[in-house]
Amino acid sequence: MAYFSNFTNIDYDFDGSGIQRSVKNLAQYSTIISKNIDDATFYSYYNIQDGARPDNVSEELYGTPEYYWTFFIVNNGLQNYWHDWPKSSEALREFAEAEYIGLAAIFAADVEAFGKFVVGGTVNGSLSNATGKVIAIYPTQGYIQILQNKNSVANFRTAGESITLTAANSTKAEDIARVGNTIECSSIVKAAYGPNHHIDDGTGERTRRRTAGTSPVTHFEEENEVNLIKSRIKVIKPAHIGKVVAFWEKVMRES
Repeated sequence: MAYFSNFTNIDYDFDGSGIQRSVKNLAQYSTIISKNIDDATFYSYYNIQDGARPDNVSEELYGTPEYYWTFFIVNNGLQNYWHDWPKSSEALREFAEAEYIGLAAIFAADVEAFGKFVVGGTVNGSLSNATGKVIAIYPTQGYIQILQNKNSVANFRTAGESITLTAANSTKAEDIARVGNTIECSSIVKAAYGPNHHIDDGTGERTRRRTAGTSPVTHFEEENEVNLIKSRIKVIKPAHIGKVVAFWEKVMRES
């Protein structure tokens, strides 16, 4: 079934020019959802497998890829495929690494980093001699976000590297005074794998502040947890799909 063929057309002036264009009336969607598809006896839950598309799930459940649209009707959290449908492992990793740019220079829990560096300043790696720009400082999470210079002579090393502020990129006296400050890093990784928050090892409670007795949860791990939640969706039971689709088509014709 061609899903959008069931929507009626309306004329709409997009830019206020007085010229109307015929488009599908997507406002019918919310009306039918709220009034006609609210019977829990039609539902069960399904865990979307890694990389599965809506048409793949429809094929598995109903023997046809054509009923993919029903997932977006019965799940309030599914409005946009690109944003709301769970990403594959590879796509999630690519998304996280694009979302959290640069590197996370993670320092040890006993290192006091507050006030040592300045955003916009230039840093240098003690072993690699790599250079980069400080784009953010997260003292409570325990890392400094760096964008490595494209013309850097080398890459920052993942372990054993200290970073030194070599230029403040500021005329403020307090910023200039920070030049020469050094922080020993426990690791330097892609920013996606820097700490998003920490978990208290004793209570399991979430905390932003890193202290003794806490363990980090990375940005990627946080995104993965959200992705796992998205992967559990409500679906119409196969025994009822024909009835629901027929009802949908009838209501769409009459609305």
